[in-house]
Amino acid sequence: MKFFMRYNYLTCLLLLLLTGCGFHLRGMVDMPPWLDRVAIINQSEHRELEQLLAEQLQAYHVDVSSDPASAHYWLFLQNDSFQQQIASVSSSTTPRQYQLIYTVQFKLQQAKGKEIIPSGQLVITRQLTVNSDRILGSDEEEAIIKREMRRDAALQMLYRLSRYQAS
Repeated sequence: MKFFMRYNYLTCLLLLLLTGCGFHLRGMVDMPPWLDRVAIINQSEHRELEQLLAEQLQAYHVDVSSDPASAHYWLFLQNDSFQQQIASVSSSTTPRQYQLIYTVQFKLQQAKGKEIIPSGQLVITRQLTVNSDRILGSDEEEAIIKREMRRDAALQMLYRLSRYQAS
């Protein structure tokens, strides 16, 4: 009986410590209540990140408006681009591994013009190993990695949005 009391006490203490240190499950973001209606203004030619952000914001009960005039806040996606750098080369001087770099520039401002989050940049990197025997498989793997990088960028943007206070 004493063992179970100590076990329960220890469990409660650990839970208290975890909640006190700000621990959150991955992917969970506490969106601020002031961020209620947002328009995503994409200044880039790519639409994938815009769609991911809209889905994520709606999942957190943020109204995403297609008309910037009716939104309280404007989230500008100023630029997003992929770069590819050779990370390693085989003995026959063909690239074996690439480093994919995804860069996103964004800012958040009120519809009245006041900047809430100044223009900032996210950089996400991943490694891609190329198998010359399976070129089609490598292309599919690259597409999957790029989707994951966009999803990660959207999540990091939500984290940054959740940390700012409106004034």
